[in-house]
Amino acid sequence: MTTKPQIVREFEELTGLDKDETADLKDFALQNQRDAQGKFRPVLEWRNGKLKAQNYVGIIQTRKGTVLEILPKVDFGHGSDDDVEKTKQVFVQMLSTWRGVNHAQFNASGIQAMQRFNMLEIFVRLFLTNLVRLTQRGLAKHYQSVEENLPCLKGRILFPQHIRANVANRARFYVQYDDFNANRPANRLIHSTIDKLQPMIRQPGNQQLLHQMKIYFNDIPISHNHDDDWRKQKIDRAMQHYQATMQWIGLFLFGQGLTTFSGRHINHCLLFPMEQIFEDFVAHHFRRYEHGFNVRTQAPQKILAQPIHGEGRNYTMQPDITLCVETNPKFILDTKWKSFDKNDIKHSDMYQLFAYGKQYGCKKVVLIYPSNANFKKEEYVEYRFDDDVNLFCLPFDVTEPNNSVKEIIEQLPC
Repeated sequence: MTTKPQIVREFEELTGLDKDETADLKDFALQNQRDAQGKFRPVLEWRNGKLKAQNYVGIIQTRKGTVLEILPKVDFGHGSDDDVEKTKQVFVQMLSTWRGVNHAQFNASGIQAMQRFNMLEIFVRLFLTNLVRLTQRGLAKHYQSVEENLPCLKGRILFPQHIRANVANRARFYVQYDDFNANRPANRLIHSTIDKLQPMIRQPGNQQLLHQMKIYFNDIPISHNHDDDWRKQKIDRAMQHYQATMQWIGLFLFGQGLTTFSGRHINHCLLFPMEQIFEDFVAHHFRRYEHGFNVRTQAPQKILAQPIHGEGRNYTMQPDITLCVETNPKFILDTKWKSFDKNDIKHSDMYQLFAYGKQYGCKKVVLIYPSNANFKKEEYVEYRFDDDVNLFCLPFDVTEPNNSVKEIIEQLPC
């Protein structure tokens, strides 16, 4: 990574690119227009000869060295979102609650110190922090069967091989023995990740830590078949301290938890879906700060429609967040990572929330949007579907999640 990252925010146009850089990123945009479910969700939009970021946040590095850093649009209450360092700090805090990194540990005290790094350097530092903790507790080892022709007797002699190898040399023994070592799939994958990251990293502190880890893992071979080793590695009782590190390995080597993006001109890509991150961030803080309700996510599921005759699929309903009294749904909450406009609420969102209210028997259903200078606690919007169901549109301040949870609960009269 030899060039300074070009910083852009969600839905902003990419500017300052030369002809080759534009062509590379256009190719990448056209190859990655749909998500894993086949829905049209481009990572970058190409329209009228211009490239625009969408709501995937992270970093893209081309093979020619162009580094594109996409940041979320976060309003800090004064109508401005140009505080890059503070935006990175908030984003990493949001990312720490995302389901895609549910085991990875985030060093809260170190996040502020890393906010001057580019996004990739931040992720690598978080990975290295977890890896250092792992090495301090020791590498997991296992017994491995080894066959060798040795000058001393060790284990048991394999007579057919011994005779073939040592017919003219009686001073050696062809033996098989069990060796207790760290050459196991998880450790090989860690070594491979270190090798992958070393040429990409420029931050001196990260370079030093990667060099130290390279020395530490030097006696362990790299993985020659990543997919096979990933299938074989298992977090057993003796390897609980591996969970956080292996979550990062999954991200760096396999894009685990991410939509897989590819492109012939792209060297590295680490992008996160902000809609899902916001949903998980809101749910996490409702669980943390709201104790009057049982908070459930992606549940309870209910059937919206099912075939009466013959075979066919059931259409199910799965709310983002449900606030329950014991097991009975009281409020349905649906998150939307977009700027709120009371004149531009999608009809499909209205239909969805109305269906939730009717099917789950909830008189109050909620659309939660990120707060901004024009949409705060005082500007919440309420709609009436009928005598049974009301819809509330409420703000959630990602910089003050504790207060946001309390304010939302206060605005939902029981």
